[in-house]
Amino acid sequence: MPDLGQRTGGASSDSKLNLLLGIDLEDVRDHIPGGSRYQDRLGFNVERILRFLDDHQTKATFFTVGLVARRLPGLIKTIADEGHELASHSDRHVQLNKLTPEEFSSDLKRSIDALEHVTSDRVSGFRAPTFSLIPSCEWAYDALVDNNLLYSSSVLAAKNPLFGWPGFGTRPRRMRPGLVEIPVSLHRTPLPRVPLLGGVYLRVLPFSLTRISLFRHNRELPVTSYIHPYDIDQDQERFMHPDLDGNHLMNWLMYLNRNKTLVRLSKIIASCRSWRYIDWLDQYSSEIK
Repeated sequence: MPDLGQRTGGASSDSKLNLLLGIDLEDVRDHIPGGSRYQDRLGFNVERILRFLDDHQTKATFFTVGLVARRLPGLIKTIADEGHELASHSDRHVQLNKLTPEEFSSDLKRSIDALEHVTSDRVSGFRAPTFSLIPSCEWAYDALVDNNLLYSSSVLAAKNPLFGWPGFGTRPRRMRPGLVEIPVSLHRTPLPRVPLLGGVYLRVLPFSLTRISLFRHNRELPVTSYIHPYDIDQDQERFMHPDLDGNHLMNWLMYLNRNKTLVRLSKIIASCRSWRYIDWLDQYSSEIK
């Protein structure tokens, strides 16, 4: 198969896809009953991710829950000191459809305050828990603007068992003056319209399909990605993960192929041009309608 970065037709063969690297930084134990009785492995896994990024001379955006920032300020400061972007992933990882607009606005401000308390860097971005920004929650964009955010990466533009916005489209869109939505990248049809470089999908789907979808990706659009710290953790204790309604098959998939996450991501990084979300936006914002 051709290199992932090659173009077809008459375009230059050394052109590469723009890869937006995202880490969704939350402690899954916070979202399950009695989670505190399980081992705390978050810091260990984040340190592994930081070493991986450093080895690849790559910077990423850490979409971080405010609760984690308050609990582990030293870890959050290390992330910022190493040149990575900190963005909001809400304060307590509550999906938007479970909040009123007023509750979300307060939650968002708490998360931003927690991050900016640790570092002097401005928080410019947001990712909704579980990609829960759907048409009925479009009011969330007003709160993002009120808090001076520049972008969101919160929309999964397809039908999904959890949350989806099928009519949104694949291109970044300007949702409010000064605010851009960068939807999660999906596999191309005839493959299922599921996240292309995201968590369980990156681990479980055959990597040959991921390579095919990357090769067919529209070169004008960025490729968004996300992993969680637990996606690389082969030694995490077994428990039922949240938001799965007790589905044991889905929970089994949550643990499958965790040893392959960084191996696959390494191959992808080698074939793409990697960006923090805010840096890509600074470069291409003028082209977004």
